[in-house]
Amino acid sequence: MPSNESAEKSVLSTMMHHPNLHKQAMADGIDLECFWFPTNQIVFDAIKDTERDANGEIDLATFVPRLNDLGLLERAGGASAIVDVFTHNVTGSGWSIWLETLKEMKGRRIGVVGSRSLSEAVDSAEAIETAKNIIEALTGAVETKSRTQNAKQAVGVFFDTFKADHAAGDLVGMSTGLTELDDISGGMKGGQLWVVGAKPSRGKSVLMCQFVVEAILQGKVVIVFSLEMTTHEVVSRLICCMARVDYGVLTTPKSASKSDLNKIKRACEILAESKLYIDSSANQTMASIEAECQRVMDLNDGQIGFVAIDYLQIIKSPTKSSKSREEEVAHSSGSCKQLAKHLNCPVMTATQLNEQNQTRESRAIEQDADSLLFICDDGIKIGKMRNGKRDTVMRLLLNGARQRFE
Repeated sequence: MPSNESAEKSVLSTMMHHPNLHKQAMADGIDLECFWFPTNQIVFDAIKDTERDANGEIDLATFVPRLNDLGLLERAGGASAIVDVFTHNVTGSGWSIWLETLKEMKGRRIGVVGSRSLSEAVDSAEAIETAKNIIEALTGAVETKSRTQNAKQAVGVFFDTFKADHAAGDLVGMSTGLTELDDISGGMKGGQLWVVGAKPSRGKSVLMCQFVVEAILQGKVVIVFSLEMTTHEVVSRLICCMARVDYGVLTTPKSASKSDLNKIKRACEILAESKLYIDSSANQTMASIEAECQRVMDLNDGQIGFVAIDYLQIIKSPTKSSKSREEEVAHSSGSCKQLAKHLNCPVMTATQLNEQNQTRESRAIEQDADSLLFICDDGIKIGKMRNGKRDTVMRLLLNGARQRFE
């Protein structure tokens, strides 16, 4: 396996002589897995809890007996091996290079193990899931940027965001196209997960398409994952909603009037020029959805404005999953929330409700959602609004002919 024994010893030696560098190494992502040789792993683990002398160095006169008392001295190679590490790089020269070398070797080892797992994948879904895990592990191994922010940095980010929101006026997020909902929510903000809940055939897909149309008209990069409808059906609904013509005109074109045809033509032109992407592939997993989002993001200079996933319970679980159905749906729900944070855009999905008007198969959906909208007999009810008023019923009813809530 890829390794560099000299680099490992150099880092350990420097940490034994310089206490502050030990803390810096930990902050820079150096952990036990960065060391390949078991003897060096033992020394690294022992350094963390060892007291130092007045000069800040580790005193071998106490360090070696301590390892012996813990039964670790022989496994660490004996006293001579500890002395060899201690004297390997007293000056600390090349510190940054040694740190990068350790992370590089760890990354290569992850790649070797990952490639074996990838070759053993039983199908494409498992291969995508495995590849995603490999990339995450590799990123974590070689990333040097700290994931935490100090107070000054955090306040600076807050104030910049606050100024931008103040300049934006009343609506700081993306408009939903529904004035009453915008007034309550302030719009759909980056990193938020919006969930539409309803019993079957009550308009979940219609409401999501209506939000998609609004995002398109605002010039956003939009991705629609349709796990139930074909691409043709999705486009038909979007055109119907945008053109405000009866859906029957699209299913039986002979009945279209000249006015209808002009509206449909204009809607087609807008859609054709938009930054809309539709994925109606069968058997989609969260891993395949995340991978496609990343691809579209790369095509559009790192920008995505809105993602719609129709709908949550149809997302396929990874192959050979031993989880219960509730755990699988909860995993998909949590992954949708993390996707919104990663893309820094609103993500909307839908869920079916049971006879008690609760989200089917997992209550985790309600916990993960920033905003939860229920389609009821008397309108759209705001069941949850993380930063706004809830339990409000907006008098918006399904107009099936126009594929809109009005």
